[in-house]
Amino acid sequence: MANIVKLPQYQWGDAPREVEYHLPDSWDVTTYDIAGAKRPVMTPEQVKAAVASPIGSPRLRELARGKKQVVIIFDDMSRGTQVSRIVPAVLEELAAGGIEDEQIEFICAGGTHQPWDRRTLAKKLGDDIICRFPVFAHVTFMNCTPLGRTKYGSRVEVNTEVMSCDLKIAIGRISTHNSNGFSGGGKIVMPGISSYDAIAEHHAVTHQAFRQQRKQAGFINNRGFAEGNPLTLDCLEHAKMAGIDFLIDVLQNVWGEPVAVFAGALEPTYFAGVREGKEHFWVTVPGDNDVIISNAFTSANEATAAFLGAFPHLKASGGDIVLVANTELGHIVHFMTGHYGKTIAGRLHNEVGIPPHVKHLIIYSEWPEKRYLYSFRHEDWPRIQLMKNWTDVVMALQQWHPGQPKVAAFVDGIQQITMPPS
Repeated sequence: MANIVKLPQYQWGDAPREVEYHLPDSWDVTTYDIAGAKRPVMTPEQVKAAVASPIGSPRLRELARGKKQVVIIFDDMSRGTQVSRIVPAVLEELAAGGIEDEQIEFICAGGTHQPWDRRTLAKKLGDDIICRFPVFAHVTFMNCTPLGRTKYGSRVEVNTEVMSCDLKIAIGRISTHNSNGFSGGGKIVMPGISSYDAIAEHHAVTHQAFRQQRKQAGFINNRGFAEGNPLTLDCLEHAKMAGIDFLIDVLQNVWGEPVAVFAGALEPTYFAGVREGKEHFWVTVPGDNDVIISNAFTSANEATAAFLGAFPHLKASGGDIVLVANTELGHIVHFMTGHYGKTIAGRLHNEVGIPPHVKHLIIYSEWPEKRYLYSFRHEDWPRIQLMKNWTDVVMALQQWHPGQPKVAAFVDGIQQITMPPS
């Protein structure tokens, strides 16, 4: 087997690394990576310079002067943001503004995701931060303060602890998103630190427009479309009403390392990241593949996005997808859209439909979970196989594709943009 596909694996594991996946040498295999894959990783000094040169805002140290309580909100383990690389620059600015350690707390913006344990959060924040500062989990089911409604009509209810602080800093990432176009920006508040009811209303109100766009465009998603997107704009309004004072959004490589940092006022900072993200995540992929191998490394515990970005590039006559979702964290527990029993699910539970031209979907993980099947429509289960051994994956593909199949391997199936948005 001369064909080797190299994919980053085991994010948030003890040893993230590149793994070689072998394919038959007779196959026509092409590996696709994002346009910004080779961008240099920012040094700590460059991160500090970016945080100290805000967009549309005074420096953080100026905002900090005279403040009593500071909250640093950060995204959870479903996002690849290496917050530990950003926090030192934030703490330096706060110290320069007269803020003592006792005035600072961290809150994980998990939305309706599961809470995370200490060992896991230490991989994102750094062990020193968890020892030095209190780190709390947002609980979507309680302790949220009503703030009114957005112009779209969705209620705004935000974590009460956050609202008790007089300086609110948010750290997230600019990454493509199948409905919002791009993550980052206001999503750190909606859904990150919002109430369950508010999150449900936001989705009900704004997804109506999104569903219409999706219906008109067939199976093409909104990945890469943020400007004018009602979901994105409503999230930003939630964040404004919550009073986010300083936003830091990170543009990453496939490993989750920062290659650009955007800091400052909410909207201009977010959209500066979006503009650069459209070029950074671009990949040109032909649409006539027999097999697609889509790697979900940057959000392997929420891997469905890597499937949604893959199937438009199969042959119209049909083909197969291998979703690489390799994480010992397992599939995330999502209290809004997921199942937590065979017969019970979140208020907006959503099973992904597999288009007819996808003949088989292999979900490959060294830690397979049958529970993940419930992310998909039950009637599509006969086309899904869970596999933990790569040899079994190759043998199945050889059986379905004798000869010389055309194979596309996506290094970053979560974040890449492979077609103009719908």
